[in-house]
Amino acid sequence: MKAAVLEKDARFLQIKEVERPALAAGMVRVKVHACGVCGSDVHLVLHRSMHAKSYPRIPGHESSGVVIEVGENVTRVKPQDRVVVSAGTSCGHCAACKAGRENLCPEVGVLGFDSDGSFAEEVVVPERCLFVFSSHIPFEQAAILADAVSTPYHALRYAGNIKQGDTVAVFGCGGLGIHGVLLARALGASRVFALDVEAGALSNAEKAGANEIIDLSGKSSVGKMNAGKILKEKGGVDLVVDFSGYYSNIEESVRAMNPGGRMVMVGLGRNPLKFAIPATLIFKMISVCGSYGSDSRALPELIDLLEKGKINLAPSITSTHPLEEAQECIEKLENRKGNPIRFVIRP
Repeated sequence: MKAAVLEKDARFLQIKEVERPALAAGMVRVKVHACGVCGSDVHLVLHRSMHAKSYPRIPGHESSGVVIEVGENVTRVKPQDRVVVSAGTSCGHCAACKAGRENLCPEVGVLGFDSDGSFAEEVVVPERCLFVFSSHIPFEQAAILADAVSTPYHALRYAGNIKQGDTVAVFGCGGLGIHGVLLARALGASRVFALDVEAGALSNAEKAGANEIIDLSGKSSVGKMNAGKILKEKGGVDLVVDFSGYYSNIEESVRAMNPGGRMVMVGLGRNPLKFAIPATLIFKMISVCGSYGSDSRALPELIDLLEKGKINLAPSITSTHPLEEAQECIEKLENRKGNPIRFVIRP
């Protein structure tokens, strides 16, 4: 089969003919119809700040396709089923996996990092990683459910325990945060603030339904203010979700939190997290937690939302490309050329 392959010391993908992956018991072969290009692919290929478990590696972790072959003991899916392939990998037999909390598995990993992914004509994955969807959903939109949409969904619904009528602040409106804005509205937020330093990201957030966009670049008068002070002056917030990895956003937002507020950290950063006013955390009973990927609860619920028309992901698909253009898409995503949300590869 044809695949985009990353060698150990390379900063570019090579399109190669490779052996089709073997099909073992409990595994399923999927013909890949669409695979999103994610910011983590940029870090894996160009920055090398993220690494595969071993090399050579086929990246690609946001995919959908059609089942073409099943191994022994497979009962949940059958040939011709249209499926989303979960981005997360796990052992499948620990207590967390049995409870449907795969992102807490001690062996948790990511498709395309810990095993070969979907920048290829076919991918082989465990049956438990597949979720069936109907022909009403385009493959491109189904593919990005696997990470770009399910990650913020888990952060809002399960880590952040979003409630009807909550006021929500979303920091960082890139590929994850933009869907955080969209989902916050779909899950019942009464008001959504979108905060970023990039004009393009803020424009995307406004189109996704943000009630108010806040430019933190310092290029506007409001942007020179403390983010927490801005939010406090606008009436405070019940839920803060940070996709940016700038932990000062979390620290500064404490002053704007309503009693019982929740703060969820999704973006990975390098600086330490510290609170100058810990008493506020205590007296207002504010919760601070992390959220990593999603688990098996998310994709069925998202497929249902999409099939019922409660979310629209068509604007998220910037453009589609053949496998040969995967490297170009990764470079364009790094440069933010054209203000992209998701480039999608059609192997």
